[in-house]
Amino acid sequence: MSTPTHRSRSRQATRPAGLPTWSGIAIVLAALVTGLLLSINAQAVGTPFLICFGVAAIVVALFTEARGLFLVVASLPLVFAVMTVGSSWAVSRSLAAEGSAAFSTTTILTALFPLAQFFPVMFGVTAAAGVIAVGRIWLLRRSGRARDAAAIEHRRRTAEADRVNRDTASRARRRTNQVTVDELLARNRAQATAREREGTATPRRTEPPRPIPRSEGGRPPRERREMPPQRDPREARAAQPPRRRRRLDDDLYS
Repeated sequence: MSTPTHRSRSRQATRPAGLPTWSGIAIVLAALVTGLLLSINAQAVGTPFLICFGVAAIVVALFTEARGLFLVVASLPLVFAVMTVGSSWAVSRSLAAEGSAAFSTTTILTALFPLAQFFPVMFGVTAAAGVIAVGRIWLLRRSGRARDAAAIEHRRRTAEADRVNRDTASRARRRTNQVTVDELLARNRAQATAREREGTATPRRTEPPRPIPRSEGGRPPRERREMPPQRDPREARAAQPPRRRRRLDDDLYS
């Protein structure tokens, strides 16, 4: 949720604030055209023309975007000169008699005279607009540096908070996975106490009978039979009863 908001804020911060460059120049031209119409109506290039030029120059210096201020302020003398000469020529043509030359020497000199006459006003208005533009650029750069410093500090705090959270989580995982020495000693003491209690409460069990060893084939070994003691053959013959002698009639009547 915080990532789109941060991106939108960064886009709004990087987006230039103010009127476009062409819009500032168009405003000055529109003001001078208005002054031209007022001058024709008054049959003279005078204060209304200068007021329109001064108000337009101050407005565009205050509200034009920063990257277009130099072009707008630099174009003010040129636009004023062209429109002043044009306004003076239009007023002189409206006052001239029918059939007179449109671009005679008198008409040209009459058109250039207001430019020289109003040069101090043009210079003052242009200088004021330039001062305003320089002040705006300085303030914008200052606020930009402050905004960048605040953004850097915010990122540093966020990174520090993330690092602290990661360290806390890792310590918690190590705490759950590992056992301290004190806990091991306490556990061993508890087990020893439990064994002692079990030994005093129940008699000791006798050892189970040992299993019969088996031979290599898996069968129990055969029991060794005790051999009878050997006797002397002479004693054996002496102990036997005497044999009866065979006779001839044994074979006949047997």
